[in-house]
Amino acid sequence: MSDPAFTGERFVPGHGGFQIAYEHLHRYLFASRWAKDGAVLDVATGLGYGAALLAKVAQMVFAVDLDGPTIAQARSISPASNVRFLQADATHLPFRAGNFSLVIAMEVLEHVADPDGMVREMARVVQPKGFVLISTPNRATYSDARQYANPYHVQEFYHDEFLGLLAKYFARIELLEQQVRAGSYIEYSAPRVEGECEIVTSPLPDLQRLPKPPLYFLALCSVEAGDFTIPSASAYIDLSDGYLDEWSQRLALANSEIARVNGVIDELGRWAKAQDQTLTQRDATIRHLQDEIDRRQQRICRMQEEIATRDEALLNLRGEFDDRSRWALSLEHDVAERDKRLREAIDLLDRTDAELKQVEAHLARIRRAFFYRVLCRLGVLPK
Repeated sequence: MSDPAFTGERFVPGHGGFQIAYEHLHRYLFASRWAKDGAVLDVATGLGYGAALLAKVAQMVFAVDLDGPTIAQARSISPASNVRFLQADATHLPFRAGNFSLVIAMEVLEHVADPDGMVREMARVVQPKGFVLISTPNRATYSDARQYANPYHVQEFYHDEFLGLLAKYFARIELLEQQVRAGSYIEYSAPRVEGECEIVTSPLPDLQRLPKPPLYFLALCSVEAGDFTIPSASAYIDLSDGYLDEWSQRLALANSEIARVNGVIDELGRWAKAQDQTLTQRDATIRHLQDEIDRRQQRICRMQEEIATRDEALLNLRGEFDDRSRWALSLEHDVAERDKRLREAIDLLDRTDAELKQVEAHLARIRRAFFYRVLCRLGVLPK
């Protein structure tokens, strides 16, 4: 009973599960007591499942919906000959005033942008002594308590807001409450006959729980404040136990899923242990690498110290080299000065030698002249 395209905003029999089926079907079955032999209007009929139920007791049912394709589909599948399907807006109904003995709008009001206009139209087309039956979610429990926001709802109503809206157009309003509840069913084993039926409502004695607030409001309204009878309670019993079977199937699926998840958890546990071992090995490797990094860092520090020492030695050597370079330059200058002086001395010696030679030549001339005179005097040479 599921459909990927099913949203739950339009009930389609066979889709969405048994709870939504119970909620919707019970409303129409409850309304059928006021539909007997009358003219009924079903507003926002959807696929017309409710109109078909009402047609079993009503003289004529007009079923309207804003969506054209939905109306066309409802018209094609409806077996009832006393149901007329029309496309119409709930805030502008195409019927004359006072036309219907019963007007129904199940879970429509919260979808309408102009709920006041819709209620006004329903009050217009119902007979003065007829009935209007409207259901809508109880905002306090449907949304607030569940912290839920239905994206398809335009406006939801609290208890007093709902009553305040209805009171503008109806003289008598009887507010009923709807909630799917757990229970037990006892049936007389003899052939079924019409008779008394009782509904026993009491919490379990060992469970101090207050009854849950209603999920939906169901208002029975009349334009005139006449007398009419309302059952103090109404219960819909599914003798096929579809809801319980559905939950049993869901429980079986849940247990199967739990078993699968437990298997996955066990597998994850084994994987986690393997990962722990891997992580332990990785941690040991990381520690070893960290120790190696520390050792290398220490070696690097020592190398940096040695480099710093060598740099200092190089600086000292550079200073000494610079000093020696300056000394060499100074020595080169001294050598150049000495070479200059040596050249000057050599030049001086050369000049002295020349002068000596001149002196020697002069002396030689003198000696030759002296010997000549001596020899002349001695008569060795002629005068």
